[in-house]
Amino acid sequence: MSRIDETIQAKKEKRAQLERAGIDAHPHSFDKQIKIVDVKNHHDTVVQTAGRIIRLRTHGKVQFFDLVDDSDRVQIMVREEEVGSETWEWLSFVDRGDFIGVSGTVMTTKTGQLTILASTITFLGKALRPLPTEFNAAEDKEVRFRKRYVDMLINENTKRVLDARWLITKEIRRFLQDEHNFTEVETPILQPLYGGTNATPFTTHMAALDTNYYLRIAPELYLKRLIVGGYDKVFEIARNFRNEGIDQTHQPEFTMIEWYEAYADYHRMMDVTEGLYKHLAQKLHGHTKINIGDKTVDLGGSWPRIPMDEALNTYAKINVAKISDDELRALLTKHEVNLKSSFTRGKAIFELFDALVTPHLIEPTWIINYPRDISPLAKHHRDDAALAERFEGYVGGKEIADGWSEITDPIDQRRIFDVEQSNMRSGDDEAHPLDEDFLEAMEYGMPPLGGIGIGIDRLVMFLTNTWSIKEVIAFPTLKPLPTQQGAPAPETSKAVSGGKSAKIEEGAKDDNLHAELGTKDDTPLPPREDAEKLLNKYIENDNLRHHCKMVAQALEAYAKELGADAELWYQTGLLHDLDWEQYPDEHPNKAIKDILTEYPASMLQAIAAHAPERTGVKPSATLDRYLYACDELSGFLHAYSLMRPEGFAGMKFKSVNKKLKDKAFAANVNRDDIREGFALIGKEPNEHVEFLIGVFE
Repeated sequence: MSRIDETIQAKKEKRAQLERAGIDAHPHSFDKQIKIVDVKNHHDTVVQTAGRIIRLRTHGKVQFFDLVDDSDRVQIMVREEEVGSETWEWLSFVDRGDFIGVSGTVMTTKTGQLTILASTITFLGKALRPLPTEFNAAEDKEVRFRKRYVDMLINENTKRVLDARWLITKEIRRFLQDEHNFTEVETPILQPLYGGTNATPFTTHMAALDTNYYLRIAPELYLKRLIVGGYDKVFEIARNFRNEGIDQTHQPEFTMIEWYEAYADYHRMMDVTEGLYKHLAQKLHGHTKINIGDKTVDLGGSWPRIPMDEALNTYAKINVAKISDDELRALLTKHEVNLKSSFTRGKAIFELFDALVTPHLIEPTWIINYPRDISPLAKHHRDDAALAERFEGYVGGKEIADGWSEITDPIDQRRIFDVEQSNMRSGDDEAHPLDEDFLEAMEYGMPPLGGIGIGIDRLVMFLTNTWSIKEVIAFPTLKPLPTQQGAPAPETSKAVSGGKSAKIEEGAKDDNLHAELGTKDDTPLPPREDAEKLLNKYIENDNLRHHCKMVAQALEAYAKELGADAELWYQTGLLHDLDWEQYPDEHPNKAIKDILTEYPASMLQAIAAHAPERTGVKPSATLDRYLYACDELSGFLHAYSLMRPEGFAGMKFKSVNKKLKDKAFAANVNRDDIREGFALIGKEPNEHVEFLIGVFE
């Protein structure tokens, strides 16, 4: 038996002894008349309170307990002559971590310690596990985050930060409701179409309606529908979900506030937001000065509003008005800045700004007038149509707020959405989808409108000088431990998932598509020329074509090594993303059911299985598993080769692995998919990566 098992067993025996003494180990209630923090206001009077024992010690006929609740800590003094021999006897079965209620007189000991001299003690709850010490709990941060309830109990700073978070959200409501007459509203988390920002969504399946839904990435489009419906000022503190990387400032599940004000523009939004930040600092600290790292920043002044092009010129000596697109590309290469999708002038300007300027923005600063092509929901600038009336707030080198003068013209909004659709077909998986219902709502008319979004997590981070997002979230997202994955797996079509990954679980939809599609494995494979014609017909984007050819080459090489049908494997790789450019919302089902009707079912099954969250088909056959394993990794290797002057030549697993760990590099590549691929084909990462490098080199 382990030491922890022995300790638990000992505590169970103490519980049994309490019960034999006639003590209810877990009573139903207790009349707690006062919180511990208020004990100090009742000196020389009798109080009744309750809490958890955090420390205990015995001195002869006197016992001392340190009792805590969510407000404070107080010392309890227990004497046998005060509580009686019967109570004194069962107190020997009480441990650190147990709950008690106490009634007694508030006093001060000779050492000046505020104390309750107990007259009665009531047992309220037995802890079966020992509370760890602050030292051993802090040794491993992941342990702290996994057992956050223990972390809150023993590390005062953890509770301090979380208390600040709850105060901040309360004061946000007070500021907007009481001082600016906003209405707090609620909008759907499950949405038939995601929108409101550029991000990758999670998907889920609603069994009752047999329909796929997205988890909300932002509440914006529904809040704007409320503006159309007649509300002038609305806000929502919204839980959002984005299927993206985890790092010091990002979590896939996070909290935002967005608010919208009719008849306002982006200048009004900045005015209100400055007022909010100053209000929060005052309520939290009693003044407007906050610490950021080892620096002190004063939020109390007027925040400068600097156009993005001016900031680039000031901090990076880049005059975007005087340089060409080719010069912008050269600067991207020079500074090792990668675009997530196809090049546009606006994207290049923003990425250079983000890499080179934001570290300098320590004092509260508004960056205004963003390129329009990276601001699909912002109104064009009144003086320059190439710009948008968009702003972001920066403090401590971090972006803390994002807002703009909103588009209210449905024709203009449709044009912007059309551009986003083109970006999506070009491989930008964060492009904004076309929302016809939202456009229809806009056609009923919208007043001039200003809006803003603020990440609550980042807001807490900089107001508490806590520069890790996990520290400011009560229960941050962590990868489940193996012991936490033992519950029966739901069907993939019903499981919340995202990207391709969705963890290929048992119980997913049967892989055999033969009956559904009317195809057979003995269907003859058309010649390669036909596959190449299909590729050229349905895919115009050179990057996507190149990706398909890379996957085809990888599969062909593996087929030869495994003694499989090399031509079938090659064409499967070539056609696996055939419908992505023209039918992104129907991928890969459009290709499987309508385009590749003359191809063998084994190919179609593999194409279905490379996107299990969309099709419900999990990789099972060898071809399925190798397509899955080569798809995402090939894209990542290509991205890495582009930043190396020698391309694939001399590329090593060690450097690839380093880039895989750098979540800022090729951030749109799903690392979980890559790891899942290693497991599906039973190869070590270095073996699989080096094989593909050899193919592409």
